Amino acid sequence: MSVMMAKRKYTALVLAGNRRGEKDPLAIAGNVSHKCFIDIAGEPMLRRVVRAVLESDRVHHVLVSIDADRQAEAEALLRTLKGSVRVTVLASRESIGGSVVAAVEQIPDVLPLVITTGDNALHTAEMVRYFCDALEDCDGDGALGLTDAEILLKAYPDGQRSFHRFRDGRFSSCNLYALLNGRALAAAKAFDGGGQFAKRPWRFIFSFGLPTFLLYKSRRATLEGFLKYLSRALKVDTRPIYMPFPEGPIDVDRIADWDMANRIVAKRENTAVPVAGPRKSQAAGG
Repeated sequence: MSVMMAKRKYTALVLAGNRRGEKDPLAIAGNVSHKCFIDIAGEPMLRRVVRAVLESDRVHHVLVSIDADRQAEAEALLRTLKGSVRVTVLASRESIGGSVVAAVEQIPDVLPLVITTGDNALHTAEMVRYFCDALEDCDGDGALGLTDAEILLKAYPDGQRSFHRFRDGRFSSCNLYALLNGRALAAAKAFDGGGQFAKRPWRFIFSFGLPTFLLYKSRRATLEGFLKYLSRALKVDTRPIYMPFPEGPIDVDRIADWDMANRIVAKRENTAVPVAGPRKSQAAGG
């Protein structure tokens, strides 16, 4: 009888730091101390994200990177999750890249590492599992999850419109990334400027250079062709993982996103639809 080889387990990093320490408008609207603590259909957003990662059964350790003054609050919020003994809360740094590097430096044997964000409230265990399963066939140094715009807009025509446009179509990031070896850590430094490249072109130029930006803006390259060019620039072989989930790219950055997330989760879980607005979540306010 043949024995099936066990699937590789990953460390997961959930990035939940505030940008530049600002008090986020969503945190203010939700009457909580941090954006990632807002309530999504009866459960704090950060709990939903971490629970999805834990329940994927592809992760052996979850790191949560959050503002140092919210570490204790995050720990209390996550403590009652099943599998919480596998969760470690770390202090975030001033940049995304800095937070990734800090996690790698603090936690031994952290690679291979899967990264997501604390505001992707619609991520499910199935999505995380799908991404990790796809990594089994990835022979690059790193990978990123992307959803075709048509998949997203067919399900949610009023959803986000921020797409990466290439010759072969439009794609949206699912905020799922993988660093599979030490070389891939170099890619994390590209996010020292803060990411959000589609919304802030100057960050793209700063991180990847003007020629790469011009190729991106020209839309003359296919997605995979562009990633090959980018890989040469970074000296990190980066591969795409095509995600078939329309909810994958929907993060919660605005009140409108919060409303949408509440509606989607309430329908998914067959609960009453909450109205986004001032209220107290399960996290302590402040």
